[in-house]
Amino acid sequence: MSFLGISANSVHLGDARHVLPKFLATGLKSSVKLCYLDPPFNTRGSQSTRGHYRDHRTTGGWAGLMREVLRSVHSLLREDGSLWLHVDANELGTARVLCDELFGADNSAGIITWERTRRPAYLHGQMSSVTDFILVYAKDRSKLPPFTEGITKPGTRTPLAHRGNRVVELTFPPNTVRFNCSDGTYMAGNHSSPGIDAHLVKDVNVSGGRNTTWLHMTLPSRYSAAKVDLLISDGAEFVIPKVPFRISYVAPGGRPKLVTNLWSWQLSGMETNEDAARQQQELFPGRPFPSAKPEGLLRRILSLASEPGDVVLDCFAGSGTTAAVAQQLGRRWIAVEENRQTLDGYLRPRMSNLLDNGSETEVRTEVHL
Repeated sequence: MSFLGISANSVHLGDARHVLPKFLATGLKSSVKLCYLDPPFNTRGSQSTRGHYRDHRTTGGWAGLMREVLRSVHSLLREDGSLWLHVDANELGTARVLCDELFGADNSAGIITWERTRRPAYLHGQMSSVTDFILVYAKDRSKLPPFTEGITKPGTRTPLAHRGNRVVELTFPPNTVRFNCSDGTYMAGNHSSPGIDAHLVKDVNVSGGRNTTWLHMTLPSRYSAAKVDLLISDGAEFVIPKVPFRISYVAPGGRPKLVTNLWSWQLSGMETNEDAARQQQELFPGRPFPSAKPEGLLRRILSLASEPGDVVLDCFAGSGTTAAVAQQLGRRWIAVEENRQTLDGYLRPRMSNLLDNGSETEVRTEVHL
């Protein structure tokens, strides 16, 4: 399949600043669902390199490089597409300013903090850094689907009272609240505790473990009154376990669960750079590609932000992890790599070997000088 001259599942040799504008003249414009960028982090040592890449630009030089790339990426993305820009702390601020400028601050979908290593390095004078950051921006946030994985568990309780929130009055019709305390009539009055200012506004009757009259309470609420009314109309379950009254929303479960912005090996088994090093050693024994990202990281990003058949673009392709994972997940992919040594030694053989294993697709390589 092609996009009026640009083939899906293709590798392009050249500087992304020069290659991407050529894509804009083709049918690829507004066709990319997901763009993942893992540029040099600009660690700024006078002769620093990152793999085969120069990594010692000035901040202005790095910003100039990324501004050109991001401008083209914005035009290549679908209206419901997203950019995932991977940086460390060196240029996080610059990256945020650039993305706000070119995509619009309102189109920021969040910043993911990825715990990149299990082995902290103690090179910094004040603290050890163990995280990278992935800035996520939508082409048009109003059209970007939520990023979900898994489903909510049934029975999870969420207290409506939330310390520090605005105090509102919530009302519950008869038979909408389950009580785990004794039946009887509970008189209006104070149900506060340290940090929670809560009051039962009117007497309420409880029989058979349910309120048989309207329940009126004021409390610092996690949800607005309108939101609670909507939950009630949808048949949501609420429970009060004891006195003083604390109302909890009982989740029905089975609903898509939003992904969080903390991706940690300690909390969720997220792959780290140690996993990437092991994967690289298996792929390229004795000559692993430095600075490669783990396949598990890319698998999660692609699974969250694209569907089978969608086009995934990587403008700093390196050893081809994005393209390899995209191929495995049934996405169409386009990889841009500026260094011929990287392309010939890592990216092209990796993808050719992968495609030889049961795929009828060939890797098409184009050179843009």
